[in-house]
Amino acid sequence: IDLTLIATSGAGRLALDRAFERVTGVPAATAGIRFDGRTDRAIIAEVLQRCGSPAARFPEVRDAYLEELPAALREKGGEILPGVEPLLDALARELPGIGLATGNLRAGARAKLGYFGLWHRFAAGGFGDDHTERAGLVRAGIAALAAAIGASPDPASAVVIGDTPLDVAAARAAGARSVAVATGRYTAHDLSAAGADAVLPGFDDLDRALAALLA
Repeated sequence: IDLTLIATSGAGRLALDRAFERVTGVPAATAGIRFDGRTDRAIIAEVLQRCGSPAARFPEVRDAYLEELPAALREKGGEILPGVEPLLDALARELPGIGLATGNLRAGARAKLGYFGLWHRFAAGGFGDDHTERAGLVRAGIAALAAAIGASPDPASAVVIGDTPLDVAAARAAGARSVAVATGRYTAHDLSAAGADAVLPGFDDLDRALAALLA
């Protein structure tokens, strides 16, 4: 979702910082923590540990974050990344369904994509609620999408799109093909070196994107 489909200008970090301050009293608790390609569960667990708070406080932070996120999205704004909507239109014509495999909590994914009018585009998904590592949620996303469209949950028939080396590694671990897009903080060289099956600079060139995804 983040920096693959949309850019929220830091709304997620802002909401999480506010949540941690509410729950633990620690301001700017996520300072210096890398979010790229990680799951919300893993990020929250790391920050709780750094704040000296028990892991059992995860539900409190999660709930506070989800309460803070809508206001943070309105404050920060952001955008749908270039080419995303035409690509989703084209994939909807070519495929029986599109799924999500995201480190975002399910409700967080719904809030972010709903803010930009994209949530309804996805039939099912795997989310960061129950998984610390991305490979698990990729497998869950493949299974959920397969169930939603009445297909076999064969990872070899799935393509995972992402903007970080962790996305590429998760796709490989799950047995899926990976198409990496250099719309985030990693270069095309970084993503190719991580082992992506294909690398795109972005989604501006629809024909090129479809050729990579539907190969």
